[in-house]
Amino acid sequence: MNILIIDDSRDFRALVRLYLSKQLDDVKITEYDIEQLGKPAGDFNWSEYDVLLLDYNLGGNEDGFDWLKEFSSKPGFPPTIILTAEGDEYIAVKAIKLGAADYINKVDVSPKRLADMLVDAAGFTTQRKVMQEEKLVQARQLVHEIHQKHGDKSLKRDVEEGYKFVRLIGQGAMSYVYLAERTVDQLSLVLKVLNIQKVSNQVAVTRFIREAELIAGISSPFVVKIYDHGLTNDYGFIAMEFFSRGDLKQRMELNITPDIAFNYMTHVAYGLDAIHKVGIVHRDLKPANIMFRGDDSLALADFGISKRLNMDSDLTTMGQILGTPHYMSPEQGEGKQVDQRSDLYSVGVMLYELLTRDKPYSANTPAALIYQHVHSPIPRLPKKISRFQEIINRLLAKEPDQRYQTASELIKVLEAAEQGFNQ
Repeated sequence: MNILIIDDSRDFRALVRLYLSKQLDDVKITEYDIEQLGKPAGDFNWSEYDVLLLDYNLGGNEDGFDWLKEFSSKPGFPPTIILTAEGDEYIAVKAIKLGAADYINKVDVSPKRLADMLVDAAGFTTQRKVMQEEKLVQARQLVHEIHQKHGDKSLKRDVEEGYKFVRLIGQGAMSYVYLAERTVDQLSLVLKVLNIQKVSNQVAVTRFIREAELIAGISSPFVVKIYDHGLTNDYGFIAMEFFSRGDLKQRMELNITPDIAFNYMTHVAYGLDAIHKVGIVHRDLKPANIMFRGDDSLALADFGISKRLNMDSDLTTMGQILGTPHYMSPEQGEGKQVDQRSDLYSVGVMLYELLTRDKPYSANTPAALIYQHVHSPIPRLPKKISRFQEIINRLLAKEPDQRYQTASELIKVLEAAEQGFNQ
């Protein structure tokens, strides 16, 4: 794989070279020295490279976006990953709108993540673009249906208003996730779409609708914002806020210090406090569902299997297990009834992982992993951070009655630990 990196920082270019040499066996890296070479000439041979790493701010009066607009139509121009030292939704969205394959903040760069992004970008071929265009055709049909739905309900929206679909960013067997723009105010957001015609089980539709209904009324900076949701004849849709800085799972690849770990978990606890106070249990709390905004604030997301504590129906059969085994409480793993203390157990798993870079329990099968959550002793922290063992013990207690009982109680404990770092 031939990589071209255009960045005005010699040190960062060297860091990229070091990272990629560790992760990729067959990689050739060309560093483009802006100070020496200036802007590439019109006959620059872009086709030599499989991927371009392009800095957003090239120093002086040079703008990476201007270069991307100017050169992207050139024959053989490679898939481009925009680099930036600024965490801003505007930059992320503009990069994608200009045709970049991806975007990353430099503080989030790690060897594995960078290598994975390059491999993925190298597959950003014409065929993939054609596939995305086919999905956008379906999306335009959804826009029409949303217009009709809103008109029928007299929501006072002009039929020309709706959503502009920018890019398909994820998909499953029955659903698609798009980066989109609300045309009425150019707000960048994520549009989650469920194709009802492909759903064989009505429970999936009900769960999709409930995800939006559960959190649409919550106003907390630590919970994802829902802007709109509903059903058309063929689709269900949820319009939610866009997170440009990725998720906690990606950040776990970095060397997170204990003070940052406690800061993250304190904010997660504030999010849990907000949902628990209205009777919602998340039930799938894990690093991939902790999202970061451009200003580096975090929020809980993905409430697909959440439930209200006072709901009679759980949309499951007795004993059915939903969730992610690595972060699942013992009672949830056994298919028992859960409450807010199950979410606090998941916080304990994430805190342990942030502090040690290892999960508290691991096994080859989900069943074996659940068995460990239920029966294995609580793991011990390394000696240098053993002062936090009591917090881990309470969070990972096998019996819910032995854990912290509420998120607000946990917040006090975590904030007290945070203050200790500042003394």
